[in-house]
Amino acid sequence: MNIIKKITAVAALGGLAACSASPPPAPPTPSSLSAADTTFVQTVAESNLTEVALGKIALTNAGTAGVKNYAQHAISEHTSAEDRLTTIASAHGITLPTEPNADDQKIITTLGGVRDAKFDKGYIANTIETHSNAVKLADHEATTTSDADLKSFATDFQKTAQAHLEAAEALKGHKGHPGVYRGKRQAHKH
Repeated sequence: MNIIKKITAVAALGGLAACSASPPPAPPTPSSLSAADTTFVQTVAESNLTEVALGKIALTNAGTAGVKNYAQHAISEHTSAEDRLTTIASAHGITLPTEPNADDQKIITTLGGVRDAKFDKGYIANTIETHSNAVKLADHEATTTSDADLKSFATDFQKTAQAHLEAAEALKGHKGHPGVYRGKRQAHKH
């Protein structure tokens, strides 16, 4: 009888130890940003992931050095923007996406399957469209958000998107010129 009491006591203590060793998970922290701000953060995060993925493909598939230079610069700036956005999102309890959305993934797959001039044309056309939209989105966010950090980010992101848009438009108009984009618009002689 004494052994049964000991086994029961050990089993009970083991059950209590298991309960105390794994506390229930904490509930998710609600975001302190508005729904519109949260949507902006999520959208820009997906955009950054897409731009980095496309830039990496461009380093291999692009037909001109100008497009490759543009891509390298885009990778750097979108990675930096994503790092800054991650800090803001974390402070507000927002989990950012870790991969591009399904529509952007289709573009990545499509452009990943072409090379040289065909890649350059598709990549630049996509870049012009996405950065044109990004300029508008960031401008709207900068004027409507009440969060100071997000307002600062949106203002800076709008400037970066505008610079990328202008550089992509310059590349579109200068086919085959290898030195068109080096981080800033460069004047060159014909």
